[in-house]
Amino acid sequence: MLKRVAKILLETAVYVGIVIGILWGVPNLLSKTLGTEYPIAAITSGSMWPVLKQNDIVLIKAVPKETLAVGDIVVWQNERGFTIHRIITLNTDTLVTKGDANFTSDDPIAYSDIVGRTVMFGSKPFRIPFLGSVAVLGRNLGSQAKVE
Repeated sequence: MLKRVAKILLETAVYVGIVIGILWGVPNLLSKTLGTEYPIAAITSGSMWPVLKQNDIVLIKAVPKETLAVGDIVVWQNERGFTIHRIITLNTDTLVTKGDANFTSDDPIAYSDIVGRTVMFGSKPFRIPFLGSVAVLGRNLGSQAKVE
């Protein structure tokens, strides 16, 4: 009986360790690999529909200002959290973005506010459908910023 309880406790500890390792390790590994403090973004609105859908997860890679181009999908930080939209104009000190499904463009953004560009898979942004709902749930519990 004691051996069985010890075995159950050991197996539980191993599974908890694996889950903690994944939840801590994957974001840290992605952060180091992609060069940004925010390597994962959950899509919380329909502003980038149909390319990105609400509750998608996308990966974000830090990129130098010089490599940004019109048409790139970037994440930028603002007073409400984070926004993910497509670049429509590049200026010397700022850039302008717009959600694909939005009628108006965003106000100009300083390059210093850019977190990164979406990781592409071929000609499309790499996205994981529906997984963003888990991230949004976590944010609602107080652990993440909003990405629009």
